[in-house]
Amino acid sequence: MVYFFPPMFAILAILSLILHSFYVYSRFGVKDVPNERSLHNVVTKKSGGMFFIPVFLLTSIFLLFCPDGGFLLSPKENLSKTFGIYLLLAGTFVFCILGFIDDLYHLSPKLRLFLELSVVAVFLIWTNPEVTYFGMMTIPKPVQVIVLTIFIVFAVNLVNFMDGMDWYLVTTLSLSFFSLVTIAPQFYGIGNPGYHFYTILFVSMFGFIFYNFPRAKLFMGDSGSLALGFFVMTLPLFIGKWGNPNSPVWDVTDYFYLFPYFWLDGVFILIKRFFQKKHLFSAHREHLYQRITETKLGKIGSLCIFSILNLSVVCIHFVLKTYLVPNIIILFIVFLYSVVSYGILWFFVPRKNLA
Repeated sequence: MVYFFPPMFAILAILSLILHSFYVYSRFGVKDVPNERSLHNVVTKKSGGMFFIPVFLLTSIFLLFCPDGGFLLSPKENLSKTFGIYLLLAGTFVFCILGFIDDLYHLSPKLRLFLELSVVAVFLIWTNPEVTYFGMMTIPKPVQVIVLTIFIVFAVNLVNFMDGMDWYLVTTLSLSFFSLVTIAPQFYGIGNPGYHFYTILFVSMFGFIFYNFPRAKLFMGDSGSLALGFFVMTLPLFIGKWGNPNSPVWDVTDYFYLFPYFWLDGVFILIKRFFQKKHLFSAHREHLYQRITETKLGKIGSLCIFSILNLSVVCIHFVLKTYLVPNIIILFIVFLYSVVSYGILWFFVPRKNLA
């Protein structure tokens, strides 16, 4: 096993800060012009993902082939495992490029959706992930590819919506890591592949995190949010292949713990707009975090509220797992808690300036 040394982290963080600083204060770059959905009112640089995603990918590849060996998975040890790593990194890179093109040229929703579905479908066919449903049920592989493709693409675009508020996506992904550790401690504990990947990712994002702090000077854009969405949603699929022989495989219901309130908010708003016969792809300000931002609490208040709620879900999940409560009961309790708390917030937050 390769141990991470603080100097390496420091160098990587400084490099990330330098690259992002150069981009933020340079004259070139992709600019995000505020629209009716935006929570910012000044032109702000975006496409920060075109800096931290390449840094993450190059660092991962370098450490994968470092002379000490043993990082992540040794290329000489198991070809099928390392092939999965290549596919994961390649898929993240493809989504980064796709997002950057969308940042530049604003692809039509249908074309972007087609490309996203194609990339995810190919990825799932080649990786052939081991997945269960509600802890026990499995489905035929062709059906599973279709179901997971639609689900992952939907989740990737939900993650893309999170980039609309300063630090919201950063804090949500940080807390999702602790949820993953609770679900699969063998895979995300220190010294295991999931932990290594997340550590490199967060250090690579240091420059972006610095400039995305409210009031943000940089957004990650589709180049970052789409790539992160793909990475976060597909990495758990390797738990059954990269973990210990006795470790459980990933269950689809475990995805709920990653960012429960954005699942609820995204699905609820889509259903609501569908029945109101509104265009599902048009910009709007109907998400709960947007509504809270428009109150006196502002961005910081909205960020704190959702961070506390997400952290509370992590804590409840951890306590229930500690007392060996069955997974299906844990899911029911956490889901009920999330729905009730979301409903209370929705009821008490005033409706204001909705598009």
